[in-house]
Amino acid sequence: MSSADIAVPSPDDGTWIDELPDGVLVCNLDGIITSVNLRLARMARRERAELVGESVDMLVPGSNRTRHPQLRAQFISAGATRPMGPGVHLTMLCGDGTELPVEISLSPLPAQRGVVAIVRDVSERLRAEAMLRTTSDLLTLADERERIARDLHDTVLQRLFGLGLELEATAIRAPTELATRIEKSVDEIDRIIRELRTAVFTLGSAQREGSLGNELTALTAQAKRVLGFTPRLRIDGPVESEITPAIRVDLLASMREALTNIARHASASEAEVELHADNRLTMRVLDNGRGIGDVTGAIAGNGLLNMATRARMLGGDCTVANRARGGTELVWWVPLSTEAGL
Repeated sequence: MSSADIAVPSPDDGTWIDELPDGVLVCNLDGIITSVNLRLARMARRERAELVGESVDMLVPGSNRTRHPQLRAQFISAGATRPMGPGVHLTMLCGDGTELPVEISLSPLPAQRGVVAIVRDVSERLRAEAMLRTTSDLLTLADERERIARDLHDTVLQRLFGLGLELEATAIRAPTELATRIEKSVDEIDRIIRELRTAVFTLGSAQREGSLGNELTALTAQAKRVLGFTPRLRIDGPVESEITPAIRVDLLASMREALTNIARHASASEAEVELHADNRLTMRVLDNGRGIGDVTGAIAGNGLLNMATRARMLGGDCTVANRARGGTELVWWVPLSTEAGL
């Protein structure tokens, strides 16, 4: 194929300019638009006929429009090309009143006949950059949460555990009255340890998409809509690392069912979910409601029967009982040992 066979668009043929991916605008020395390509008209959300013959200032947002004639004059006087580049935040006023983020390069036309502007839509790039910054911020936050969780587990929890042991040793040698007071303090330390373990768990996993902590956080938030309050959540032991996917599905389903039952039947103002993992996973759901009338037939209800069936299929069980100080206690457990076939 010879060079004569290749169709080269003529500079005088205006059709080729519409094939460019960026907007092109030409104006004379007075700032009157003499030509635009199709891409520029579409970016500006206007017809080409609406632009040609009008002042280029119509495309400048109102906050900068008063300064624009002076800036045009300075550019023409300098006679130098201004290339595109980041760092200058420009917008173009569109026909529908919105402002489109753009990058603009300016070049003087030969023989000082005017100025040509190449206009690039950067809205998608700015959105991608914003998403990248958000992702980076979330990763930084997740790393910080993980660090705090490690510090709590490796330092604070260990010191509290050691303090509890020292107090228990002291209580053995102390008079009865003092020993009773020490034992109450040890009980309080144990309660603080349980709450800190929950904080460690949620700090370390609640923001990871798809984690058990993420699902538990979402579940307690959903429960608030039906309960009228947020149930407390306490976690003890390596809950997330030890349970299998099958147990996880049934655990979340049973927890949701238990909280729904409280909302429907208990008339409670408080509820608490405790998860504990050692050789088995145990979920205790407590409320301060009106309790259950017939304990022996309590599991006969559909919701409770479903929970019991889920647990028994995994080798565990589910029981419900009245609490001595009012309300109910539901215990749902499944084995975590390999002997149970999990």
